[in-house]
Amino acid sequence: MKLEQKFAFRYLFSLKMSLVNVISMISILGVSGMAAALIVILSVFNGFDSLIRSMINQFDPDIKITVSLGKTFKISNEKLSEISNLNSVQAITCCIEETVLFEHQGYQQIAILKGVDNNFGFTSGIKDNVYAGDYILKDSISNISFAVLGCDIASSLGLSLSSVEPLKIYAPSRQEKVSITNPYSAFSRADITPRGIFHIHQDFDSKYVIVPIDFAKELLEYNENEFSSLEILCKTQTDVKQTCKDLEQILGKDFEIKDRYRQQDMLYKIMESEKLSIILMLSFIIVIASFNVSGALSMLIIDKKNDIKTISHLGGNEKFIRNIFFSTGKLITLSGAVIGTIFGLFICFLQINFHLLTFPEGSFIIDYYPVEIRFTDIIITFLIVTSIGFLASRIPTRRINIS
Repeated sequence: MKLEQKFAFRYLFSLKMSLVNVISMISILGVSGMAAALIVILSVFNGFDSLIRSMINQFDPDIKITVSLGKTFKISNEKLSEISNLNSVQAITCCIEETVLFEHQGYQQIAILKGVDNNFGFTSGIKDNVYAGDYILKDSISNISFAVLGCDIASSLGLSLSSVEPLKIYAPSRQEKVSITNPYSAFSRADITPRGIFHIHQDFDSKYVIVPIDFAKELLEYNENEFSSLEILCKTQTDVKQTCKDLEQILGKDFEIKDRYRQQDMLYKIMESEKLSIILMLSFIIVIASFNVSGALSMLIIDKKNDIKTISHLGGNEKFIRNIFFSTGKLITLSGAVIGTIFGLFICFLQINFHLLTFPEGSFIIDYYPVEIRFTDIIITFLIVTSIGFLASRIPTRRINIS
């Protein structure tokens, strides 16, 4: 330990508790409080971030393929086989999506009709999120088609699975032209029986009705091998980016190949910007709190005037004396950062294991505040607190003048 640091340690943790020492301890508590707050808030934000991502991932596939121009595309069976034979691909789902009008018992709702094949139950997690009825799109014996709806759509339509009235679907016809005398001729109509209701996330619950792909093809008048998208489930521990590159080589530049991030890039960018905003706002609060460190050092310098004179007479130059008090400020900052980090992690540990902070019952999809500790946030917090604290410690030490 350097001599300056020995002086700093003695000044800060003196056995004789003076008013200056008390103020220094308060400064340590202030720094530790800010560090703990930053750890806790970022961990809670991480918890919500992971919760939202997990809900979105229940519907979005690992990779989604759409056409760059237009709404639909045709793809040959050879291309589909080539995609399926990739080592990283576990399952592939062919999908048709179209915005249509749904009607039930006089209520109407515009939503997206999503026609899917049998693999959709594997490429998405929808089976685990059906809370009413079952995820069954077609009866294997009678060949009757069924629909699985988002809970918000079911609510808007006043739909109950016990109702005998079918769900009516109206879609724009691709063949008929709009007639002034008979406008209804421009629409195709079909009835389907609801079999299940799912609840994943509002963006999906209020948007999608899942039906068999052959039912959707007939209603929307799609041709054979004509789809809106292909959804791919990758094998575990697969490099998704490399799989996207392999798919680009197979399909060419006329297709958009998106991983989970690109499918919801706007949402993820918003969450990242919100986290950055939280860090900046709390950093500003830490800057204000760091004035406690500057104040404590200023009072310590005034209190140790006689010591400064004595050290200077013993040969200590101005730089040496400044380093003593700067080391004291660093010690205050480091002590506060370490204590605050430990305390913040302890609070997070209590919340993770005992769910101390809860939501009112039924007001949210979970009953308690989610918390997720990330090592990068601990490093960021420590760097922010120490950097601001060190800069604040430098200000009062520059005023020391022994001449």
